[in-house]
Amino acid sequence: MSRTLFQLTLLLMLAVPSRLSAAESEVQVEINRGERESPEFRFEKIPSPTTTDAASGAKMTIVAGRRDENGGRPLVLTDGKLPKGADEPASNFFFAPNTNGGRLLLDLGESTAVKRVGSYSWHPQSRGPQVYKLYGDNQRAKAFDVASAGRDELADADWQLIASVDSRPDDGDEGGQHGVNIAGRKGRDLGKFRYLLFDVAPTETKTPFGQTFFSEIDVDDGREHEAPARLAPEVVRIGDKYEIVFDASDAPDLMPWIKETLIPICIEWYPKIVALLPSEGYAAPERFTITFHSDMGGVAHAMGTEIHCGEPWFAQNLDGEAAGAVVHEMVHIVQQYGRTRGAHRNPGWMVEGVADYIRWFLYEPVEKRRRPNPDRAKYTDSYQTTAAFLDYVVDEHDPKLVEKFNAAMRQGDYDEKLWKQYTGKTVDELWAEYVRALKADK
Repeated sequence: MSRTLFQLTLLLMLAVPSRLSAAESEVQVEINRGERESPEFRFEKIPSPTTTDAASGAKMTIVAGRRDENGGRPLVLTDGKLPKGADEPASNFFFAPNTNGGRLLLDLGESTAVKRVGSYSWHPQSRGPQVYKLYGDNQRAKAFDVASAGRDELADADWQLIASVDSRPDDGDEGGQHGVNIAGRKGRDLGKFRYLLFDVAPTETKTPFGQTFFSEIDVDDGREHEAPARLAPEVVRIGDKYEIVFDASDAPDLMPWIKETLIPICIEWYPKIVALLPSEGYAAPERFTITFHSDMGGVAHAMGTEIHCGEPWFAQNLDGEAAGAVVHEMVHIVQQYGRTRGAHRNPGWMVEGVADYIRWFLYEPVEKRRRPNPDRAKYTDSYQTTAAFLDYVVDEHDPKLVEKFNAAMRQGDYDEKLWKQYTGKTVDELWAEYVRALKADK
């Protein structure tokens, strides 16, 4: 319920070659706590973040250190989207634990008369404060290695130290919403820069987690810029029959992976899934959407003709299970069991088991399959366990088993008696047989 405000006036007279001018800057720090914390980042003296500053849409890259994969990518610092609460990793950028911080390079695209720089962070504990040095440079071609250069080397390469920031309060209460405003003294500009380098340090080293949760960085050049245009959905047609809409407007960093990896997989596998799950009088959806959400927890889920994916999880699994997760959800798009009116309710373990059967035993490579533990597993465990069981019964008893159960479930006619009808054995007998096969294969 308190607010802390302090101001540092920095006259940075550097003993460097004459081509490096002295920088005069004032650093204001304001901290909101308790009821004064809000998703709008409203401060008494410091301007709130804006979506129309010079940094909006500018390119922010990591040039030293590595990000914590639980957090957002550098894009979150300039996208104008603010966290709604004090501990939202996906809405903030922060460096990896047990590291010495790192460096972020902001490219404004052209030489810009910078009036002020604002940085904003939010966390209830030691990840709230900001500790960094801000450098500026106006070179058009960046051949200089800024990743490991020391202060003198930066100065020799025309980098100007603009300000040193440390928002850690004297009272030791580091949590809250920290706003930092760096401006020229007496209304002067900070200078003319194309590149801004943020040399970030941990707020503390007693624990592995002293990395600031940076929420947004603004650069004010006295002009109002258009907010970054939302990425238009990518519409892909498969032959003359199917259409898939890929919407990554809320997660644009994923679009290169979507175009290079996911779209070709969907083009190949959606018609395959349709062919694997036919039933009399049924036509699979000819159009569906795949939407990526920056603030969605979990992996993915399907509703009707929509697939919704959580960007934080996908960003961490692009080289792993990301594509397979979408294949699983495309099976749900084709299943459409929710529209049935039959007398029997489809068991969730079978619905998910069929989806994982197609994913893990038809799409994924053999080496990625997980082997159920015969001492603890049960066919009703769903997902990969049920999928592995289905794969065994398909191989040993009925190649059309999944197709038959799909048709029954789509009509709402699933019944445990169908196992004996299709294979000559009850589901429990089949499971016991599968368990014996697993143990014999040890």
